[in-house]
Amino acid sequence: MISRLKLTVKNRLYLVNKSISNFYFVTLLKKPHYLYIDNSQLLLNWIVQRLFRMNSDMPFSVSYTTRIQGFKNIKLAENANSIKTSFAVSGGCYFTIFDSTTLEIGENTLWAHNVCIQTGNHDVIDRTKHKLASVKIGKNCWIGNSVTILPGVELGDNVTVGANSVVTKSFPSNCVIGGCPAKIIKQFN
Repeated sequence: MISRLKLTVKNRLYLVNKSISNFYFVTLLKKPHYLYIDNSQLLLNWIVQRLFRMNSDMPFSVSYTTRIQGFKNIKLAENANSIKTSFAVSGGCYFTIFDSTTLEIGENTLWAHNVCIQTGNHDVIDRTKHKLASVKIGKNCWIGNSVTILPGVELGDNVTVGANSVVTKSFPSNCVIGGCPAKIIKQFN
């Protein structure tokens, strides 16, 4: 009886291991944005997304510590490999995209850990009201660690946002910004 129970447990573990390895080889490794991500990170992301149902509406891997609300309102560039890589490895991020607003992210844009992007905020006087405005991030941008981007912000192409910045207004292309509130530190031609 005990040997039969051991065999049953062993067979079930084998099936779980086989299904996980099939998931990796068939699903993940065919996608170029997953080639440079650690397999343990991808597996943990998959478990949290598919089994615990956190960020389950996302069609690609999202870091297990990231929270995204309103994914249907995110517009990604056509070549979104770097964007999907950032979603998979940049943990602790918090994106809230309200209905009637959008978050547009240009191709080759990357971000670090703990980035917060919101398209809505409470009114200054009446806390029951929300001010909603879309956010647009250009191509080839880098958003540093612990950056907060508030509603209505538009970042041009080739913008670098320094760590711990609070971006409250829009900025043109080809610049480095930082601070609280963010301001232009350096501009390029």
